[in-house]
Amino acid sequence: MASRWKQGWGVGSGFFILLMMWLAVGSAFAQSSPSDIFVDEDSVEEEEEYESLVGFTGYGASLGGIKFFGPSGVEGSKTKFVLQGNFRYRFGERWIGSGEFGFGWNSFEARGDTVLAVNFGSLSLLREFSGYQGMTWRVGGGAGLYGWNYKFDGKSIRDRGSQQFYNGFDPGLVLTMEAERRIGPHTTLSAALQDHYIFSGDDKFDDLFDSNLNALIFRLGIHFHFSPYEGILWEGEDDLGGRLGSGEDGQ
Repeated sequence: MASRWKQGWGVGSGFFILLMMWLAVGSAFAQSSPSDIFVDEDSVEEEEEYESLVGFTGYGASLGGIKFFGPSGVEGSKTKFVLQGNFRYRFGERWIGSGEFGFGWNSFEARGDTVLAVNFGSLSLLREFSGYQGMTWRVGGGAGLYGWNYKFDGKSIRDRGSQQFYNGFDPGLVLTMEAERRIGPHTTLSAALQDHYIFSGDDKFDDLFDSNLNALIFRLGIHFHFSPYEGILWEGEDDLGGRLGSGEDGQ
């Protein structure tokens, strides 16, 4: 048990290091270049400020890595890709609702073509807690449904004792920490660290997967935001004023 916690902590620390590297690179690009230092103040352009996205919906996609922990049967699993589609609605300046649908898997180097795959969908509520480094930092949580399958060469593996297949469709909980940066009037980039706790433990299995699964995910994504009043917006610079704050014309 202790070794599993240490392994999980090591992977989690690696994800946090990647997150901080991403933030550092973003901050570096956001700073002025050396050529901007010794110039006349009148010639310096003000930093572009974007209007509020409150009331907007967002659609996006993200790619990252997933690592499973928990029951016997996942020892020696190798981190692989996770692909997610994302929907979000901005209730206010600090609160957003998020819906996510994704797929990911882990392989096992010592078990040939054996994989543990998961399809999932979740709903979460996130709240902003910081604006560090010019980014919007949020934390939150929610619940989801998870379809998992432990298989070899594309076919589900049976438990040796009960002869039940190692698969299931189970509820779970998710915790999320996210950092988001605006890169345009309707476009944001995000980095997120998630912990998915899946209630997959079942007494019907005698050999493996007799306790709940835990999936740690780190991902990078992009979101495009649209007004619920005006649909898809692709205004020029002259059209931005007054339209993004509420999504209604002239307000």
